Amino acid sequence: MKDKSELQLFHFAMDKAPEAVFWIDKKGKFVYVNEKACESLGYSQAELLKMEVYDIDENYKRKEWRARWANLKEKETVTVESLHRTKGGKVFPVELKVNHITHKGKEYICAFVQDIFERKIGEKIQNAVYKISNAANSAENLQELFHAIHEVITELMPAKDNFYIALHDEKKGMLSFPYFVDEFEEPPGPEKLGKGLTEYVLRTGKPLLASPEVFAELVKQGEVVSIGPPSVDWLGVPLKDKGKIIGVLVVQSYTEGLRYSEEEKAVLTFISEQVALEIIHRQTDEALKENEELFRSVVENSHNGIFIVDDQYRFAYMNDQCTRIFGYTQNDLIGKDFRTFLDGESKRLVAKRYLQRQEGKIIPSIYEFNLVRKDGQKRRVEISSTVIRDSKKRMKTVAHLRDITERKIFEDRIKSSLHEKEVLLREIHHRVKNNLQIISSLLNLQSGHIKDKKLLGIFQESRRRVKSMAIVHEKLYRSENLSKVDFSKYLKSLTRSLFQMYGVNPGMVRLKIDVKDVFFDINTAVPCGLLVSELVSNSLKHAFPKGRKGELSIEMSPYEGDRIKLIVKDTGVGLQKDLDFKNTESFGLQLVDMLTQQLQGEMEVKSEGGTTFIMLFKKLRYPNNE
Repeated sequence: MKDKSELQLFHFAMDKAPEAVFWIDKKGKFVYVNEKACESLGYSQAELLKMEVYDIDENYKRKEWRARWANLKEKETVTVESLHRTKGGKVFPVELKVNHITHKGKEYICAFVQDIFERKIGEKIQNAVYKISNAANSAENLQELFHAIHEVITELMPAKDNFYIALHDEKKGMLSFPYFVDEFEEPPGPEKLGKGLTEYVLRTGKPLLASPEVFAELVKQGEVVSIGPPSVDWLGVPLKDKGKIIGVLVVQSYTEGLRYSEEEKAVLTFISEQVALEIIHRQTDEALKENEELFRSVVENSHNGIFIVDDQYRFAYMNDQCTRIFGYTQNDLIGKDFRTFLDGESKRLVAKRYLQRQEGKIIPSIYEFNLVRKDGQKRRVEISSTVIRDSKKRMKTVAHLRDITERKIFEDRIKSSLHEKEVLLREIHHRVKNNLQIISSLLNLQSGHIKDKKLLGIFQESRRRVKSMAIVHEKLYRSENLSKVDFSKYLKSLTRSLFQMYGVNPGMVRLKIDVKDVFFDINTAVPCGLLVSELVSNSLKHAFPKGRKGELSIEMSPYEGDRIKLIVKDTGVGLQKDLDFKNTESFGLQLVDMLTQQLQGEMEVKSEGGTTFIMLFKKLRYPNNE
């Protein structure tokens, strides 16, 4: 009873084992198979017990069975790999652990079988990834890398005649085909994204095995359109870098008997990660190489001397222009202290800048110094430097050098010429001022012989007007900028002179001047000065009769864009109510109107609580005058 119970337990354990178990007799016939064996092959137990080992194992032939049996019997236990074929015709790899046993005088083979399909795929993928990695290291360029990838994939699946790599330029929205092998189509050029199978994989980011049925369904759904000759199977997987799709890897078949399966899809998907990685690395390397060549070309052909020195100021690199500026060869300069080639003053300047930099102070990035060439000639140069650190955190200085010797000579000539012209111009203003003062003095002397009061007044007014022009030239003569007059300072001198001329006590008539940021050239200063002179003179003569106290104010400031606003106001008796200053016999007011027109301005007069003249005008501009 006990033996029977143990036998039942043994059968149950064998039937439920996770591995396929086969018992085979001496003739190769199955005498026992468990549930896993039936499941893996797709047969029922009854079907398998009518079959022989040659019906499911690709490597075991009937004519070789006796020899294999004898070998197994001799070794007793062996582990081998083989291929099993399912009821549906699918072939898959297996590992067999075969044992020769004798039971009740009869010989049997007991085989424990494990499906090693996934393990084989893993080995294929590992081997392919290794080969692609080696190819990436040895390939000279992207085309060589693409060709090596093609060869690796051809070893894994049918891809010799139909294989391509498509890359997506996201910024331009373009699809390019840097590697394209097809038995019917010519390599296409870059093109806008369309609705082909390649673009479908780009959009979805998922691998696609498109049989004719799958393709027809995608067309029906409007996902894709038919492009190029129809293929039997089209297999494409996305190329991803850090989650971003950069392209598509594709194999396809035009032959009915040559099909792809989920196995090829899985293999290609795994390999695509390594392919994308190597493509990105190679693209980056080529871009860096191209940029390096471009940078080197720019540096070597620069009109500026460019050099690099280490933290000890030793030359580490220089371009050809730099050697021409220094007058030495590269061999003469590389490794030498940059300061060796400077004159004494420049060495002290560089040493000072070095210490300031070490102390963390901000120093100018552009400065000038003198270098001494190999032939002893001294050259003035301008240097622009930037401190950088290399991969080992060591400080280096990159400098751009420009020989400015000729420019400095030219600048000195210009400065000398400008100084001569400045001296001449000051002399002109000085002489004009002196001549106007002489005229003013002559008028003053002449007025001493005039008995007619009206004529005397005319002489005095003429003298005052000449004086106002003389003050303009005096201010220009004393100004640092010979082309502009600070009108605030001018008005203070003018009014002081007028108060003296008319004998007005500043304690009786208080003067207030408020002029902000107003500068005129001589073309505007003279008529504007005469205008203010007439208005102030008019106030001093008529607004404060018989010792009347009051205030005289002058205001001037920029107003609405490029216009100037002038206000001359007094708190005197005011103008006559019926006076039209544009139609008056007063020469002074007529002159005010003429000067207003000359300045292309507008004048408004108010006579409330005194007299207020408000004028808006623009600075006069003449050819070659700012």
